[in-house]
Amino acid sequence: MDTLHPTPRNPDELNTDRVQPRRRRFYRLGRFGLVLLAVLVLHIIAVVWIARSRQVTWPPAPEQIIPTLLLHPEPVQPPTPPAAPKARPASPRPRSQTPPAPAPTPTPPAPDLASMDPSEFTSAGAQASGDTGVVKDLSGEGPSGPPAPPGDAFLLPPSATLRYATYVNGVRNEDGVIRWATDGKTYTLAVEIPLPLFFGKLAFRSAGVVGPYGLTPTRYEEVRGRRQPDVTTFHYATDPIPASGAQSAPTVTFTRSPAVLPLPEGTQDRFSVFLQLTGLARGGPERIASPGLTLEFPIADTDSVEVARVQHVGEETIDTPNGTIRAQHFIRLPRRADDKRRVEIWLSADHGWLPVRLRQTEPNGMQFDLVYQSQEGG
Repeated sequence: MDTLHPTPRNPDELNTDRVQPRRRRFYRLGRFGLVLLAVLVLHIIAVVWIARSRQVTWPPAPEQIIPTLLLHPEPVQPPTPPAAPKARPASPRPRSQTPPAPAPTPTPPAPDLASMDPSEFTSAGAQASGDTGVVKDLSGEGPSGPPAPPGDAFLLPPSATLRYATYVNGVRNEDGVIRWATDGKTYTLAVEIPLPLFFGKLAFRSAGVVGPYGLTPTRYEEVRGRRQPDVTTFHYATDPIPASGAQSAPTVTFTRSPAVLPLPEGTQDRFSVFLQLTGLARGGPERIASPGLTLEFPIADTDSVEVARVQHVGEETIDTPNGTIRAQHFIRLPRRADDKRRVEIWLSADHGWLPVRLRQTEPNGMQFDLVYQSQEGG
């Protein structure tokens, strides 16, 4: 019996069976290669950015600080009240035939305090004690009086939105913005600085009221990148405690720390101090522009309260994307021996003493620079 041999398959079919697995492997390798290429490109971008970041000199060259005498804040003392006015002699009257009855001896009238001009027994306008940033009693009503709008030593800037060209370690970034809003009694301040790539943004927010010391923050919020915000809350003196009748002492609390710290008078937060400086400059431009002038501010951070000294370095010319601006340069002096954070601000009289440049250098060497571009309002 003949044995039937299987008919051989078409050579093309055999080639197809061998090629298809190869193609599938090639497609898989191709997709993997594209993913690997994308990751490599992102790494190259990050390496280039870090390399350019290393070009920033750290620590930065120290500023030439002008020696000056720091005057510590002192309460404003009202002048001595004037003496009671003397009674005027009565004008002579024409004689009459009937002599009048003898008049009793007049006694000097008591001074009517309600009708007196307050400027006769209070300090004249708002004053900054000892040329320091802690403005004492802007209302002139004393520490026990109710809050009142600031006087001549502090002129509140009007609402404005300012846009800045931002630089991170010298590399141009997306534009930043400062939004300042006030109705004369309350204020809000928001600062936003975008970060490169996918690192998020820096956001600083301050809210409060306008009182005898100028800006009086009630809440400060700080957001770095994509982390949860750090919040600082200011608790001022409240109504007397029923048991003792004494007022509770002002304190400041933090979400970053369980500490409850005393709240000094005139305390600012890390960004309200900039607009506080603007208000002082608008109220006394000659005084604030004195070279070497040093102002003292208690400043609440995200976990502490420290006294900061801000010194006027001098007038400089700022290069902006839209030309040059004359501005006064201020620098925050180190708060302690290990203080590596550096904060600088430039205020321009031609722009309502609003900030035209802000530069902050972090302890790790990262530097953020905001340079004025434009503004709306103010």
